[in-house]
Amino acid sequence: MSQLDLALIKVHLSVDHDEHDALIQGYIDSAESWVTRYVRRDLDAEYPGGWPAHILQAARFLIGHYYLFREAAVTGAAVTQVPFAVKDLLASERDMS
Repeated sequence: MSQLDLALIKVHLSVDHDEHDALIQGYIDSAESWVTRYVRRDLDAEYPGGWPAHILQAARFLIGHYYLFREAAVTGAAVTQVPFAVKDLLASERDMS
C-alpha cells in the first residue's frame, strides 16, 4: 500500500498537470522502497495506520530530488545522490543492528 498520495505529491512538486503522473508515481514507489531499505525495517508493519510525519517528509524530499534531477547526468552543479535532510529525518528510525 502506498503511503503517499499522488495528488499531494504533485502539490509538493508544484505540478498542476497530469502529463507526469506515471513518472511521479514511479518516484513515489521508488522513494517508499528506498526509505524502507534505508531504515532496514518493515515500516508498513510497524505503522499500519500510516508512516509518521517525519518519515513521510523524508520520502517527499526524496521524491522531489528524483523529480528535479531526473536526467541521467547533471552538469555544472554539485548534486548529492540523496538530500542530507532525508537521512537526517530517518536517522532515528534506522536499525543499525
